[in-house]
Amino acid sequence: MNFKLFFNPFERFSEAGLAVSGLSVILFSILLFWISGQTNDGIYHVSYQSGIPLVQAVIEALLYTLLPSFLLIVIGKIVNPKTRLVDILTATIFHRIPMTIGMLLMQLPFLKNVTNAIIKAVQTNTLQQLSLTTLWVSTIVSLVMLALFIYSIILLVNGFKTASHAKRPWHYILFALAIICSELIYRLGVYPLISERFT
Repeated sequence: MNFKLFFNPFERFSEAGLAVSGLSVILFSILLFWISGQTNDGIYHVSYQSGIPLVQAVIEALLYTLLPSFLLIVIGKIVNPKTRLVDILTATIFHRIPMTIGMLLMQLPFLKNVTNAIIKAVQTNTLQQLSLTTLWVSTIVSLVMLALFIYSIILLVNGFKTASHAKRPWHYILFALAIICSELIYRLGVYPLISERFT
């Protein structure tokens, strides 16, 4: 396996191909979240919300894509004035693919049963009664989801690096600040407004 290509497809594939792949996955994730009753209450956080309207899922997808893209293009222009919005947007869209795969895995019936069992145990304060199998499955799933999240961030870092030619440590510090700010802005400011509008 070409690990460089796996972690940085932006250097090999065309921006059009990457953008189409990413957009296709985002459209799929909108339907997935709508059908499964899940909401993005953070750019990198998901919660269950039964009866979520399709329009809310669409708005969330647009905002969790555009908000970090806006902040990253600002940082990209600081790093390199020739940074293009289309390259940043492509990276932001494409890096959602691993997380969407993770959410799809969570729809498997036996994983949903494990999740429901843990939620029920937390609510009733009976965690000690969970079976060893449930705990092992939960641990493995958590590790897989963490790996997919880390892979998503690696894709975004490499996409930003390719788009802006970032090289110096302070470039990546600004990148990290942009991601943290986008999460805080979305979770503390944007999402409450969306949630209030549709509840």
